Amino acid sequence: MADKNSTSQNTKKANALINELSPYLLQHAYNPVEWKAWSNATFEQAITEEKPVFVSIGYATCHWCHVMEHESFEDQEIADALNREFIAIKVDREERPDIDAALMEICQAMTGHGGWPLTIFMTPDKLPFFAGTYFPKESIPNRIGFKDILLRIAEGWKNERDAIISSGKEIVSQMTNHHAQSQLGDISPDMFEKADGLFLDRYDQEYAGFGTAPKFPSPHHLIYLLRRAHFTKNDQLANMAMQTLKNMSLGGMKDHIGYGYHRYSTDRQWLVPHFEKMLYDQAMMLQAMTEAWLYSKDVAFKNNAEEIVSYIQTRLTSPQGGWYCAEDADSEGEEGTYYLFTEEELSEILNDEEFNLAKTCFHVSQEGNYVDEAKRTLTGKNILSLFLDDSLKTKNADLYESMRIKCLAYREQRIPPLLDDKILTDWNALMIQAMSYAGRSFNKPEWIDHAEKSYAFIKECMIKNDMLLHRYRNGEASITAMADDHAFLMLALFELYTATGKDTYIHDCIKIADAFAENFVEEDGRITMADQHELSFHKYASAYDGAIPSATSLAIMAYAKLGALTGNTKYMNLAYSLVRAHGKQMQTHPIGFSSSLTALMFMNGPRAEIVFAGSGMNSERDPCIQELMHSYLPHAIIAYAESSHDIAAFAPVLAKQQTEQELAIFFCENYACSLPLHTLQALKQKLTQLS
Repeated sequence: MADKNSTSQNTKKANALINELSPYLLQHAYNPVEWKAWSNATFEQAITEEKPVFVSIGYATCHWCHVMEHESFEDQEIADALNREFIAIKVDREERPDIDAALMEICQAMTGHGGWPLTIFMTPDKLPFFAGTYFPKESIPNRIGFKDILLRIAEGWKNERDAIISSGKEIVSQMTNHHAQSQLGDISPDMFEKADGLFLDRYDQEYAGFGTAPKFPSPHHLIYLLRRAHFTKNDQLANMAMQTLKNMSLGGMKDHIGYGYHRYSTDRQWLVPHFEKMLYDQAMMLQAMTEAWLYSKDVAFKNNAEEIVSYIQTRLTSPQGGWYCAEDADSEGEEGTYYLFTEEELSEILNDEEFNLAKTCFHVSQEGNYVDEAKRTLTGKNILSLFLDDSLKTKNADLYESMRIKCLAYREQRIPPLLDDKILTDWNALMIQAMSYAGRSFNKPEWIDHAEKSYAFIKECMIKNDMLLHRYRNGEASITAMADDHAFLMLALFELYTATGKDTYIHDCIKIADAFAENFVEEDGRITMADQHELSFHKYASAYDGAIPSATSLAIMAYAKLGALTGNTKYMNLAYSLVRAHGKQMQTHPIGFSSSLTALMFMNGPRAEIVFAGSGMNSERDPCIQELMHSYLPHAIIAYAESSHDIAAFAPVLAKQQTEQELAIFFCENYACSLPLHTLQALKQKLTQLS
């Protein structure tokens, strides 16, 4: 990876990206293209030189971004055309999700699809007039090449500039009008049934998951289904979620050697993954595995959760405590090379007994199961997959682990995929939330400690002059935090409080919640993407859930939980206003809002506030807390009103349950609290009644 201290590219001339911190931008620092970063100065240059602007958006672990770089951006002919006729800008979508979201919406509106690399041409005044994704260098049947695109746009800019500018104005006008349209609407009682029916219709009965190919993990869908099943007693919904998790974990989407989950499956069977590994996927999968274990107590989900954390701690944890973004899909110039094994390699690495086990349980063959993308022929390389059958792994646990460790040691001698070592506030907040939830559920205090350490890092390194920042790398934090950063961190802090009982996390949560409401929530309940909007035609954050839940959905959940805990009606009112702001969209396509529906389930009840009160020194306190944490109570709020906690400062109603007794556990439902429980046995009986 090109970096400030890199000497591997010293024979080439660096462009302006050499001064950036983004690993993705630094990858392009030695391209012959005279790249510039997105800035006001760059657009001022375009205005001065009267040149159109070419914007290329991607991220460091994006396979097709690498392909387009190799084919076009490293090509001198293409570089000469770009440098002569255009101002070329590179954007890291993970650093600037606001710009990416705005221009991705333009691309989807103009072409009907989107993806990365995102290719946009704009006027110097930021009016987009052409959009697409990956383009090959040369034109091929049914697909124009990037070289021809450059020639046509350059010619059009010289001869038909007024028409191009007019087209850009029309596109911006349409997008502005689209965003001005209100989606305000009430939620009908049958929306949950509609969502359930859509999931049932799209469920793959043979391989699990939803739809055909490609298949994405979408853990937030699975969390919705588990919680919905819990309250409707509809086992079919839960079985869909749990079977999907199991099939993902047995197929090639899971790295069975080094752990962690790849981005998505390219096929219906969950065998062939797109090999990049993202922090946000690990966080959401960890939360879903925890949810499934709490629901079912199936040890397979606990084992998978432990393996996710093992991967996170081994590969994505920074010395300061934050978590890195991702590992690339590519190494040695090809996708998947790091993860694939030939039969011959395995026979050399392993002893006979281990090799026979590997060959059988992983379905290893001489011809392999991995297909060359260009030639569409088998490569002799194998994706290691348990192929929906892990019985041999269970029956031969010690031998399997010996085999796995040897394969891991061998693999680590290879050139590893690029590590995108920037640290993002929103993605770290997702992992803080998941690690806190899993840590308390599985009684893993070291996981909770790690979540606390990550938040301590954010608090120390990513807040300057009371301003939250988005990105940290190489000792420098920058880029003003956006909606996702604030919303995700709110919910993360609430989970930290639940896991630790430390009041400081709720105080910080309330501080962020109030600032978010003031700076990001409009009067109609819509959320703005950023405090300052560089692209006027895209002001609002999308409420749709994508690869991860939207800022809107997590803000709804955070405000609802704060409202339940504090008794402050303004937070619950905020949650309802965020729901109503997108009511029309939710009614039309409810499964696109599964996280918002999960939050709405919590809001509509039945809810319970469970209060631990007393001196906190009783010998049964910790076992009682563990018993509570091991129970599936997705709509319960846990509060700590012991003498060492100043709960009256943020939850005066619940503070009334404080007592001089050593231990008292209150269950508060429907605005009334039960008589206190004082023993583990009494708590177990109460939880049995609730279940």
